[in-house]
Parts: sequence; structure tokens; C-alpha cells
Amino acid sequence: MLRRIGALDKGVSVARRLFASGLTLKQAHDAINRLAALGWVVCAVAKTEDLHLLANDLATLKVELRRKLPSSEDIAEMRARRGLSQREYAELLGLDLRTLQNWEQGRNRPDPAAVSLMRVFDRAPDVVGEALTEPVA
Repeated sequence: MLRRIGALDKGVSVARRLFASGLTLKQAHDAINRLAALGWVVCAVAKTEDLHLLANDLATLKVELRRKLPSSEDIAEMRARRGLSQREYAELLGLDLRTLQNWEQGRNRPDPAAVSLMRVFDRAPDVVGEALTEPVA
């Protein structure tokens, strides 16, 4: 994911760098347009690309390179950081308790949407709690 961290003054330079990283010219052009319009864009670079070098190059052009966290993050550790039992965590996030137990014990792997929800909750529990619950009138 690319995120604009300032004015996009050197869009052509960003596009050139993205092209050199494995995007087609059209993909690089579309990425610049989305960066300008939305401030962020998701794009895939070549697997052989040195991400640290790319991040440094883009940072000089006021674009931040962000990558998806590995999906192997320890679910039990995320839950424990919030001091929740498996039952509390499952109920709050709308998960089946047995499914959560299987994930934590490595018998099954969560789908990407579930991993995303757990990561968001790990970083912003109040926001997720507010979004998933409502006051009793």
C-alpha cells in the first residue's frame, strides 16, 4: 500500500519508480491518480524488489510504502494483550468459540477478513467495540 504523506509534487518520478518496481505503465499511472485523489493506493510490486530501498526512494517523493502484516500473527497473543478470555474475545468479535480455539491451537487458519478484524481490534479496541455494540436504550 502506498500512502501520500505530503503534496504529490513529483508524480512522474513516483510513477517511474513504480514502473521500475514491476508495475506496468498503466498500473503506475493509475496508482498516481489514486494517490492524488484518495491519498492512498494498493498495488503489488515485483517479489524481487528490495522493499527497504523502494520505501526510501518513495519517502523522498513524499509517499510512504506500507506492507500488509504477516497473517501468522499470534491470535492468542493479540487476545491476551486485551486481557480477554477466549469466550469474551469470541463473543465481542462475533466469532465461534470453537473456531477461535482451533485458530489459537494452530489446527485451522483464520480467513483474511477475520485476521483484519482481529488486527484492527488489537490496535483500536475502543473503535471496534463501539462499532460492534450499541447502548441499551
